Amino acid sequence: MRLKSNPVLRKSMETTAYSATPMTKAGTWSKVFTLLLLVTAAAGTTWMLVPTIGEALLFPLMIGSLILGLVLALVITFKPRTAPVVAPLYGIVEGVFVGLISYFFEAMLPGIVGRAVLTTFIVAFAMWFVYSTGLVKVTQKFRAGVTAAIFTVMLLYLVQIGMSFFGSGLPFMTGSSPLAIGVQFVIVIIASLALVLDFDYIARQVESRAPKKLEWVAAFGLIVTLIWLYIEILDLLYRLAMRD
Repeated sequence: MRLKSNPVLRKSMETTAYSATPMTKAGTWSKVFTLLLLVTAAAGTTWMLVPTIGEALLFPLMIGSLILGLVLALVITFKPRTAPVVAPLYGIVEGVFVGLISYFFEAMLPGIVGRAVLTTFIVAFAMWFVYSTGLVKVTQKFRAGVTAAIFTVMLLYLVQIGMSFFGSGLPFMTGSSPLAIGVQFVIVIIASLALVLDFDYIARQVESRAPKKLEWVAAFGLIVTLIWLYIEILDLLYRLAMRD
């Protein structure tokens, strides 16, 4: 087991002692579905409350939920012991963000949210299938490559956000040009491959009889990737629609 390849796992092993009850796949998936239910419920409730919130508060609420979600994610990353409490809170906060951004996209292009949700689950199932059947082998090189790609995407987004403060941006990160759509498609592929890393993480920790509390950490990681994948697919579908 290569602890150095996963900072969340490394930190959790340093701070969490092995317990008599080890982590299981069934326990982890039950927590994944719990978090997914919280995200869905919070998103649906937010969607329904949008007309009563007022347009002036929508954008601050979206940015606030995004920042709070990031803070909670960092807490779980550096303090894995908090995951049983903080992960459900993260699911609710991110649900608010997902509900708001989905509402905005749906207002611009009716029907897009339903297609994005369906596509996200199809892609997630496909990634689980290719991993579980061994069609994709998760080697150390695969992990390193996907991790490097994820950090590259994060860097591009940080540069794009920074440039936006000066009224500019990376041309291939916005708009619906063939290049921008191609880049967005690649980002969707990277987010999809990140799911394979999550599935492999769960399998390896169950095999190594990791502490049961790590079920919440693993479930949190998978939900983070699913939300990321959904938002990227939503963005890709919107750009494609703008080309019509």
